Amino acid sequence: MSATSWTQVEKLCNSYLRKPGAATASALDRCLKRAGDFAEKLAIYFVRKHTKLAEANVAFCLSSNDAFPEWGCQFDEATATFVLNPVGVILFYNECLQTLPVQTRPDVLRATLAKEEWSATRLNAYKAELRKLPCQLHLFLLLFQEMARVLEVTHVERRRNALKQVMSKTDLDYQNFLWAFRELEGAYDYLFGGDLRTKIQFTWWEAEWSDKK
Repeated sequence: MSATSWTQVEKLCNSYLRKPGAATASALDRCLKRAGDFAEKLAIYFVRKHTKLAEANVAFCLSSNDAFPEWGCQFDEATATFVLNPVGVILFYNECLQTLPVQTRPDVLRATLAKEEWSATRLNAYKAELRKLPCQLHLFLLLFQEMARVLEVTHVERRRNALKQVMSKTDLDYQNFLWAFRELEGAYDYLFGGDLRTKIQFTWWEAEWSDKK
């Protein structure tokens, strides 16, 4: 999807969010129906390269009863389709914009916060860093995060490290985001050339936010 096309999608999404209803939902539906080729390219170049997803598809979510859901991407097991919802992408992007960076050092937080508080703080800190991504790249990011969930990448890592503890949803979300961002880096280099972290000055250091004390 070109920057111009995404600008149109984003504009229609914001129109819908300001005034949900038949008119704005229908206008967005028409735009998304024209983006079928882009969805297929996402499947070909970024989804089906994973063996477990070799038969998977990508499609855009259309409105139901003149309304869109709030999630950004969900996998439909019945049709093996990753369904992208730009309205949910915009909502997630806005959530990141409203999340303030953490000023306290990670090691201090890890030492002073309970495990649940630490996990939530780490996830919010990561979302704050994601504010640096252009809105269009959040579409890719949420697709890759859902792929991480379907591929159970965190389960693979836990088996590899012989860890038996159950990971909380907050920690799962964080780990899936890490995997998704690495996929995004590869997609960015393929599409635009260059290093994404350098381009947006992404300064997240995973080792600083490790669970290990």
